[in-house]
Amino acid sequence: MVKVTLAESNQFTARPCEGCQYTLCLCAEESRTFKWILTPTALGEVSVKVSAEALKTEDLCGNEVATVPEKGRIDTVVQTLLVEAEGTQETVSHNALLCPAEGPVEKDISLKLPEVFVEGSAKASLSVLGDLMGRAMKNLDSLLQMPYGCGEQNMVLFAPNIYILNYLQSTRQLTMEIQTRATGFLDSGYQRELNYKHDDGSYSAFGKSDESGNTWLTSFVMKSFGGAKPYIFVDPAHIAQAKAWLASHQQTDGCIASVGKLFHNGMKGGVGDEVSLTAYITAALLELDGNTSVSYQLFPYPSIFKMLLINKVTFGDFYQNMNCSSGYFCLAVQLQHNSK
Repeated sequence: MVKVTLAESNQFTARPCEGCQYTLCLCAEESRTFKWILTPTALGEVSVKVSAEALKTEDLCGNEVATVPEKGRIDTVVQTLLVEAEGTQETVSHNALLCPAEGPVEKDISLKLPEVFVEGSAKASLSVLGDLMGRAMKNLDSLLQMPYGCGEQNMVLFAPNIYILNYLQSTRQLTMEIQTRATGFLDSGYQRELNYKHDDGSYSAFGKSDESGNTWLTSFVMKSFGGAKPYIFVDPAHIAQAKAWLASHQQTDGCIASVGKLFHNGMKGGVGDEVSLTAYITAALLELDGNTSVSYQLFPYPSIFKMLLINKVTFGDFYQNMNCSSGYFCLAVQLQHNSK
């Protein structure tokens, strides 16, 4: 004979269900289900504790004599149930950038609750991060990927590995294991991309099967190969040939003509005009190797000046945010080099 008991709790109220029994004869290897009706009185994790006790009895268990234990036996199970508030959850976040360089700083945050809310459901949390990138960069190494696919897809997967390595190295989080894995991906992607190179130094999604190279992809390859040089061997000839091909498409007004077909439009950052393209190429040329001397050999100073002038004058007239960002980034890189 077994008696099952539900422990009392201040987290819920309980009542027996209609017709339910909590003292039953239980034969060997037999199972029974016992039910209660619970009404939670608190939100969050609620613990439910149920005990089963073997009773001494002389009553028959079915047609068999019940086994009467010499000592009482009790088995207890505790389960946790998650009780959530009714309605729709609403989350409000307040962010602040604090700079304590000149001493302690304070920031007031409003914790005013809405007029209608479920009692007991409100909660607040506070987190302070010393790293500006904070949680966004946590476990960043898990984003490393092996490049594959056509010339465009390969580079879309190739480039993030460089940015991840740069960040981990600058924050002193780069381990030998992560570096070995990442450089392996970069080397594989580098070798694969050369399959989509044209004889004139340009690149396209399907290589020589395309009529011509693509300006956006070629500039992206040039920039990415330059960024990968600190981690893997990159033949300088590939970068120089890409520069020469881009230089051959500079127009009299300083802009770089957009030629060839691009399938992955996301590489253009949501814009497609020649001013944006010129800004991107100019910034890439200025930041390659941290040295512009090679760039000036292929893009003579008047040409570079024209490209910079295009961005200074024109990007302010465009409404695309990405276009303005490209222009400002390009000019920022120029100012950085001028200060050296």
